Amino acid sequence: MHGVVTFRQGQQIFLEGSSLTSVYRIRKGLVKINRIHHSGDEKIFDILGPDDYIALLAVLQGKNEYVASAIALTEVTVTQMSTSDVLQAYQSNNIFQATCLQCAVTRSTMFQDKLFHTTNIDIEEKILATLQLLAKKFGTIEKGSVLLKLPFTKTVLASIVGIRRETLSRKLSDMQHKNIIQVDKNIYKFDRL
Repeated sequence: MHGVVTFRQGQQIFLEGSSLTSVYRIRKGLVKINRIHHSGDEKIFDILGPDDYIALLAVLQGKNEYVASAIALTEVTVTQMSTSDVLQAYQSNNIFQATCLQCAVTRSTMFQDKLFHTTNIDIEEKILATLQLLAKKFGTIEKGSVLLKLPFTKTVLASIVGIRRETLSRKLSDMQHKNIIQVDKNIYKFDRL
């Protein structure tokens, strides 16, 4: 099964624990990968965009269920592929196999590891580390500074950082007063990358 599917903003692409039947390659839009804890708190593990694969690693690891949920942050268009087609392509196509391996390396080393290793640093450093990671995907360099236009709310950003929305707002305000960062709605400008 191959097909182009569109999801509206806020629509669930799949839920954690449901049967793993498809892999998705994002053509347009942004997707958050998350889990909801028993307490009701959301933990966002990644934000994916065009050319990223969703659930590819789980298929290659032989999982039978989705290990997290995928929610459209914006309107999203994806190419949907059955798990059997993905596994067949992995076995028979060296270029696709290299793409899969690159996806695995990128996913395991870039976002999750860095976020999980920031747990022992102070909150301002954690915010900056998260913004730096997001800037690698969604930012640009303008006049020597990083300009990051996030297509999602501060509530989503707080969830990615792993802090409360109120804490994020307070810390961003403090960081602006210290001239560490400039914030205008969902646009962030800072010198570190």
